[in-house]
Amino acid sequence: MRKNVPLLIGICGCSVFMILAIAGPYLPGIDAKLTKRSYYPDFFSYPPFPPSQDFLLGTDREGRDVLSFLVIGTRNTLATVLGMSLSVFILAMILAVSAAHSKSINLILQAWNYLFSRVPVIFMVMFFSLLPLIVFSSQRILWMMGLIILFEVGKVAELMKKSIKHVQASTYYEAATVLGTGIKGMFTRYYWPLCSPQWLSYFFTHLGNMLFLIGQLGVFGIFLSQSLSQMENGAYMITNTAIEWPLYISNVLVDIDGAPWIPITAAVFIGTAMFSFFALSEGIRRKSRLEHQGWIERKGSLLKRFLSKFPKSKSA
Repeated sequence: MRKNVPLLIGICGCSVFMILAIAGPYLPGIDAKLTKRSYYPDFFSYPPFPPSQDFLLGTDREGRDVLSFLVIGTRNTLATVLGMSLSVFILAMILAVSAAHSKSINLILQAWNYLFSRVPVIFMVMFFSLLPLIVFSSQRILWMMGLIILFEVGKVAELMKKSIKHVQASTYYEAATVLGTGIKGMFTRYYWPLCSPQWLSYFFTHLGNMLFLIGQLGVFGIFLSQSLSQMENGAYMITNTAIEWPLYISNVLVDIDGAPWIPITAAVFIGTAMFSFFALSEGIRRKSRLEHQGWIERKGSLLKRFLSKFPKSKSA
């Protein structure tokens, strides 16, 4: 652990966010109800109120405590990115194993990658999120998460397939093939034990990428869950319905001048969570590499001990 600083940083950072996600509403000083205030006795103005002794990180434009909002929003934000990444990796794992054993599925995977890898995911999501079918749908969050999963699963499956192909090039895999081991046996005995460290490392990298993606969408005012509300003049306005971090950076161009603490604190939460995921990913990758090197060194030392038991032949 002392040699693997990223792993220690990643574990500590992710543990803090897990505590906030589970026990956040019950922590002291956190307003679990997210009370809206139109005025406050200590301030002679309308919200947002700047950071003070009563509001450590200030309030938003509805008078809600920013710290309480970010702490309570941790659960929804992490649940969203975790749900998408888990879905992507489960589907990608099935697709990668199938593509490694079937030429037809491999062609489908290549076409999938070719179709959805040419344009950045954020532009694809922005385009489809503005379609009337999705804008007016009562199941918008399922549509949005499904689109992101659709765009991401091909890329992840291709990475998994490459690691599986690397295993298939080994001699012990050929021996297992000769013995008639099926796909299920190959996965449990070879693919998963040998590839899981790399897959787990990339999983946490993907978590950070998904968090960055929904943050980018928040800058453009696009949310996974939102609703249409009618204003007094009869027009409709799109409003976010979820308590998530990206909400506080959706109005960044206005808030950065009048209430800079709102987008800055949200960006700090998002950036810290991303850094924790990336550090944990790097730590897992480094731990796997050190264990692999240690296994090779132990294997070499055992071989030397075995050979040392035999007397050396004397040259004439």
